[in-house]
Amino acid sequence: MSKLKKIKFSLFVVYAIICAISVYLIVVNHKYKFEIKPFPTLVLVTLFLIETKKYTKTFIAYLLLSLVGDVLTSIPYGFNPGIISYGLSYLVLVNFLRKYLSKETYKLLVIYLLLFGFLFTVIYVFVLNDPGNSMLPILFYGVCICLVTSFILMNYIESMEHGNFILLVAIGFRIISDSIYAIVLFSETDMYFDIFSLSTLLVSNFLFYKGFLFNEQQVSDFFSRIDRQ
Repeated sequence: MSKLKKIKFSLFVVYAIICAISVYLIVVNHKYKFEIKPFPTLVLVTLFLIETKKYTKTFIAYLLLSLVGDVLTSIPYGFNPGIISYGLSYLVLVNFLRKYLSKETYKLLVIYLLLFGFLFTVIYVFVLNDPGNSMLPILFYGVCICLVTSFILMNYIESMEHGNFILLVAIGFRIISDSIYAIVLFSETDMYFDIFSLSTLLVSNFLFYKGFLFNEQQVSDFFSRIDRQ
C-alpha cells in the first residue's frame, strides 16, 4: 500500500470514528455533542485536498461554508447566521451546476422550483410552528435548498452519470437530515430523531465528497486524454 493510500485509509478510519463518537455523545446527552459536529467536515476537506487535481474551488467552498454553519449552529445565538451559511453553501453549488445545463433543461427550472417549494412549505407549516426571529433566515435557506435540489436534479436528468447520481442521493439525504433537524429544534422529540438527523447529515456530506471527486476524476481523465493526443 502506497503512502498516499495509507493516509487516505487513515482519514477514512478517523472519519468513521468521529462519526461514531458524534452519535454516542447524543446518546449520552453529553455537553460536547455539538462541539464535535464540525470535525467530520474537516476530515472530508482534508481528504478532498489530498485527492483532488482540478476544479477544487466549488466543493472546498461548499464544505467550508457548511463547516461555518456547523460551528455557528453549535453555539448560542448562532442558529440564524448558521443556516444562512448553509444557504450560501448551496448557492455555491448552484453557481457551479448552472454552467453545465442547456437552455432546454433550464425550461424545467420553474417546474422543479414549484415542486420543491411546495414540499418546503409543507415542512415549514407543519413543523415550524413558531420560528420566531428565525423566520427570514429559514425562508432564505428554503429558497437556497430548493434551488440547489432543482439544479442537481436537472443536471442528473441532462447527464445521467454516476457522479451526478451520487450528488442527487446526497442532496436527498441532506433534505431528510434538515427536515428531521427542524423537528428536533422546534418540537419535543426523543434522541432518536437527533441521531437520525445527524446520521443522514454525515452520509450526505460523505456522498457530496464522493460525487464531486468522481466528477472531477472524470474531468481530469478527459484532459489527460486530450494532452496525449
